[in-house]
Formats: sequence, C-alpha cells, structure tokens
Amino acid sequence: MYGKYPKGSYEYADYKKRMDFLYMIILFALPIGLFVIGYITVGSKRNVLTILAVLGLLPACKMVVSLIMSLRVKVCDEAVRKAIEEHVGDLNGFYHLYFTSYDKNFPFVHCVATNNSFICYCNDEKVNEKAFQDHLKDLLKKEGINDVTTIKIFYDFDKYLKRLDELNESQADNLPGMTFIKLLNDVSL
Repeated sequence: MYGKYPKGSYEYADYKKRMDFLYMIILFALPIGLFVIGYITVGSKRNVLTILAVLGLLPACKMVVSLIMSLRVKVCDEAVRKAIEEHVGDLNGFYHLYFTSYDKNFPFVHCVATNNSFICYCNDEKVNEKAFQDHLKDLLKKEGINDVTTIKIFYDFDKYLKRLDELNESQADNLPGMTFIKLLNDVSL
C-alpha cells in the first residue's frame, strides 16, 4: 500500500500521511455512495445497501486511526537529514520510527541497527530510555533475537553523529539480521 517509499526512508512519514488521508476519503466515499444509491432506489434506509454501507465504514474507521497515528510522527528538518546522511555511511539507518507500547510512546528521528547494537536519536528528552530498552529487549526475546546487546538513545545530536562515525570505523560487518529489521518495521509506525 505504501510501496513507493519503504518504511524507514526519510520520505515515508510524509508519504504515509498523504496516502492515509487519500485512502480514508475513498473508504468513506464508498459506503456513503452505497447508502445514497440504496436510499434513492428503494426510498427508505431499510435495505441491503444500508447494511453494506455500515459494514463498509469499518475499514474507513480503521484508516482514520491509521491517519491519526501517522500524524503523530514528526518529520525532522532537512538540515538534520543532511547531517545524518554525511555520517551514516554504510550503516542500516531508519528515519522517523515511532514505537508504541502499552504505557509509553517512543518517537525517534533516526535509528541505526547494526549486528549487535541499536542506537537512536531522539529530540524529545521526555522519552524514557530505560522503558524503551526494556520494551525492545522484550520484543527481541520473544522473536528469539539474542545478537543485539546494546540499545542506546542519544538526545544530543552531535554525540549521535560521533557514534555513527565510530560505528562506521569500528565494525567491518555492520549489517543486522533480516529478522531484526523485519521486527523493527513490524513494531514501529
């Protein structure tokens, strides 16, 4: 549905917002159209098309929830993006990941996954690093991923860029397993 830009790319967050809005309009237009057609042809609300229209509202309402959640993701400035691109190198980076748990939300501007670590830059200092570490460790444990030993959130952008440079220099094999990347995509907005 959002195939033009993969999740984690810089363009994905804005593209998803636009597409969710478009799909929401279409998904509401179809049941309204069915209802109007049924009302005009029968002259009453009591017909099969009204039932289909009501059932057709379910996916439309689901799309409203998706739109509301995608509106929570804040897109970073172009200057931040350019600075990250200069330092990320061959690392596996993801923009605008938004993790949710039962208690807290964790919005990240940029994250990098390597074969044994996961680091994130967050511009909101209210995000609880310990809560996120526990949440992600629990998810990793459930999936049987034991390779990731370091989970770190950076609130200082310069320190994050420095850590990206260190990761680029220190590890020859920075590629995480595909199971880890799939998990990150599955559990984030």
